[in-house]
Amino acid sequence: MAEAERRPKQTGARRRPSRPDPAATARRLYADLFSAEERAALASALASDDLEQEVALLRVLIRRAAAEGVSLETLSRAMGRLAQMLRVQHVLRGQAARSLDEALARVLEEIGNELGL
Repeated sequence: MAEAERRPKQTGARRRPSRPDPAATARRLYADLFSAEERAALASALASDDLEQEVALLRVLIRRAAAEGVSLETLSRAMGRLAQMLRVQHVLRGQAARSLDEALARVLEEIGNELGL
């Protein structure tokens, strides 16, 4: 009997085994480390699509650190993180795209004015 005759025929494409979502796995892996209140807050945060509360928290922590006399290097790093968060927030809200569109429109208008169009 030929080799091809012994193998069962395959119907359709081969299925790849599904891989678990790494984020979901991590949430389950660490879930027991959080209190019920913290798990509820995390669930609420996952539903949110902005960083407003995180930005506010970081600002409060920076203020506290400054009042406590934390080193300038630590404050500077925290402020750098705040700046990063604000940039991300700007992108999440779509303001970056709008600002770019507006800037391009102004440039095109200025070029048109210079060319007398």
